[in-house]
Amino acid sequence: MTKAAELLRYGRKSEVWSKYCGFLDLEMDEFMRIQERLLAEQIKLIAQSPLGAQLFHHEHPQTVEEFRQIAPVTTYEDYEPYFAGQRDDMLPQKAYLWAHTSGRSGRLKWIPYTRYAYQRLGERVLAGVILSMAREKGEVRLEEGDILVTNTPPRPFISGVTLQALAEEFNFRFIPGLDETESLSFQERIQKGFDTGLITGIDVLGSLSVVLVKMGERFAEGARTTKLSRNMFHPWALARMARGLLRSKLAGRKMLPKDLWQIKGMPCGGMDTSLYREQIAHYWGVNPYEQYGATEEGAIATQAWNKKGMTFFPDASFLEFIPEAEWAKWRQNPAYVPKTVLFNEVVSGERYEVVVTNFFAKPLVRYRMHDLIRFVGLEDQETGIKLPQMVFAGRSSDFIDLAGFTGLIDEKLVWQAILNSGVRFEDWTIRKEVSQGHPFLHLYLEPLESLDCARLQNRIDLELKKLNSFYADYATLIEVQPLLVTLLSPGTFGAYGKEMQARGADLAHLKPAHMNISDDTLAILMRPSQNQP
Repeated sequence: MTKAAELLRYGRKSEVWSKYCGFLDLEMDEFMRIQERLLAEQIKLIAQSPLGAQLFHHEHPQTVEEFRQIAPVTTYEDYEPYFAGQRDDMLPQKAYLWAHTSGRSGRLKWIPYTRYAYQRLGERVLAGVILSMAREKGEVRLEEGDILVTNTPPRPFISGVTLQALAEEFNFRFIPGLDETESLSFQERIQKGFDTGLITGIDVLGSLSVVLVKMGERFAEGARTTKLSRNMFHPWALARMARGLLRSKLAGRKMLPKDLWQIKGMPCGGMDTSLYREQIAHYWGVNPYEQYGATEEGAIATQAWNKKGMTFFPDASFLEFIPEAEWAKWRQNPAYVPKTVLFNEVVSGERYEVVVTNFFAKPLVRYRMHDLIRFVGLEDQETGIKLPQMVFAGRSSDFIDLAGFTGLIDEKLVWQAILNSGVRFEDWTIRKEVSQGHPFLHLYLEPLESLDCARLQNRIDLELKKLNSFYADYATLIEVQPLLVTLLSPGTFGAYGKEMQARGADLAHLKPAHMNISDDTLAILMRPSQNQP
């Protein structure tokens, strides 16, 4: 099929939109027909493989119903014996490449991609870039040679694989270059991207949302955001700085990133993106854009041009969802096999765990992502999209349940409560502990300012009560504030990262989890505080 670059050369922007974003016009029955057709093709492919024979117990399901009856719900542990050694002989089709992420245990989680699945990944990500730039339906602001700055991890992390697939789908100018990126550290990628961007400008900025917020904060505080380099004395860089300074003076404030760059699209990573949306827009002058994805499938759902709820791609994977009530039964009894519903059976306002079956000869079957989402509507009246809209709610393993009473405390809820309190902080982690017979939340936070701990604790407790009525009811029941805040010494999270790096940990493990850290991780975090006089 004709790619976007060729269509753009002939001014056929409407065809670009139709090719990459046309799925947003689907009705539910059309969406489900695509799902069922691709699943039927996938069943035939995987049933012929050794892995499929094991999963299907040598049976050959013919319908969606038979497939759901015969095929088990799986987790990565079912595939790890074969994937850890990258065994192509078990797969429906030889892997074109293997992508990985890091599991919680520190072991690499490898996932195979076929050539066609890799190509389709590039198409879905390009759809996201087009939508991140769009301000209305049908608007295509994409241009050949658009400068795309990114600071995400390189191959074989899925972010790096995704960028390579995107590069093969469209001729962006990547900064840093994709080959160069793989030899740079995280900080060096950030430095290189913005340093070069002073000369070239930036059309698309792909970044972790927290990086954008931190950089914006440094601008607002008047701090230098990059080290001096020869590029900063380039005539184009000096001119850009001068224009930015003039814009900020006219606005009566310190210079912000939006004074230097007029960015068309800002695809962001991290579940905190929605929480930081207003701050990012303030600093950078453009609303951040989200896609939902994972190593197991790449891009799975994406926001529309209004940058609100996300719509699932019909051709990313076959979708099933574990209702929260079923997930709760499994949490209480890990031997319980939770039941699933299909995409056309979801209910607005409900939370679900995502279960996917790969398409295009990839091997995962009824695979539990351990990602929880919430459907915020069965359609989007603002955009005219007739498909259910969802937001990311967190990880199923990252919930805290206080005595089965609180309706589950998730990471996003804690993020929101901390941000609503107004505290400036470096990072945080929270876990469930028990004191005087009552479970409670213990928040460990590294502040960026001098604080009264008791006052902060009361503020965050109040915000949690506003956001979660079950938490408020629990506090009333036990007649004790179910939150304890411990302030960590300056540099605590930085010291943790250095220690993990010294131990040989990869990028994904240089920061502790926000939810439910282990005693060993807590002990490391508490060292700097214990060493204070």
